[in-house]
Amino acid sequence: MRNYKIWGGVISALLLFVLLVVGVSAQDASSDSAPRQPVEATLVTIPFHNQNELQWLATHIDVWSVDHAAATVTALVSKAQVPALQAQGYAMTPAAQPITAQPVASASGGDDGAIPGFACYRTVERTTADLSTLIAQHPHLAQWVDIGDSWDKQTPGGADGYDLNVLVLTNQQSDVPKGRFFLMAAIHARELTTAEIAARFAEYLINNYGRDPDATWMLDYNEVHILPFANPDGRKWAEQQYYWRKNTNTADSCTAPGSSEPWFPNYGVDLNRNSSFKWNECQGVNCSSNDPCGITFRGSGPASEPETQAIQNYVASLFPDQRGANLTDAAPADATGLLISLHSFSQLVLYPWGWSNVPAPNRTQLATLGRKFGYFTGYDVCQSGESGCIYQTDGSTDDWSYGE
Repeated sequence: MRNYKIWGGVISALLLFVLLVVGVSAQDASSDSAPRQPVEATLVTIPFHNQNELQWLATHIDVWSVDHAAATVTALVSKAQVPALQAQGYAMTPAAQPITAQPVASASGGDDGAIPGFACYRTVERTTADLSTLIAQHPHLAQWVDIGDSWDKQTPGGADGYDLNVLVLTNQQSDVPKGRFFLMAAIHARELTTAEIAARFAEYLINNYGRDPDATWMLDYNEVHILPFANPDGRKWAEQQYYWRKNTNTADSCTAPGSSEPWFPNYGVDLNRNSSFKWNECQGVNCSSNDPCGITFRGSGPASEPETQAIQNYVASLFPDQRGANLTDAAPADATGLLISLHSFSQLVLYPWGWSNVPAPNRTQLATLGRKFGYFTGYDVCQSGESGCIYQTDGSTDDWSYGE
């Protein structure tokens, strides 16, 4: 497969758009199909002294945010991780009361289809049903496209799993050249806000078509492709209030964590470290884990996961190749297309590169579009791999989209 670059609007741009604040509870897991008993976890502040310490923390524990001015991270740590961190020389200060997971018997959320404890956030099933109703009511504006299967669905003998469904919004009766926008959410399962934002964005565009000039223009002159759940299997664990980040791949030899190894709490692959571009190729520092139980486990190989393969194949089908093969090749000024990946908590607008602190060849254009988004949200805007932004990441979706 040939991979493609993604660019923003009429300027060359791709963003990872990090949204809002969310927190649920922490959960240990084993190589069995179901997580084990809840573990108590505490939100703490941990100082770091240099980039290597920051990268070590980001790889080994659940870092929620980074304050470079104060040289601290906010992270969720288990009881077992506290003495292990202290043994590594890290100090910590409690940032909140201890949080204990409270798994529920069913992920349905009751008759209203809400996630237990989060009344405003819909489950995978309820979101899919509501968007399907929207399609039935407006068939000339919306349709589902099945782009592939989740890990559970393609693996015999386990949970049922899910289709990866993209909601395509456009005025199908408008025969004009159209720009394309791909919006993806919930690649990290526990970031509950992102799928809801994606769904409400779709609902707003459809329900306000013909009334709101901007919504009407969006659908008359553009195609909007929305993937509400990039990681639906993991999202189901998160909906049961297991603090789940990765997909549910149990095939990579993750064993149940013991007291001798406190760092790696669950099985699965971090889909935002699994893309085929710069997989396990961070510049000078460790940006993902090689341990199958690690919170940032990159997978057994580049694009090893069915979710990653489906997303890359679909995105490659949407956008033409507009940049050269070399890392230093810039896209032309008239390049088109936009990809945004929604994440939660850090309140940042991030743009490539993540794998390196070297500026991307279209750094000026990327930063310009990022600052426009940051103006409306009040979020800081920075290159994700740049010192002082957050921390470096390899194999990420946005670097793949821009890089390949």
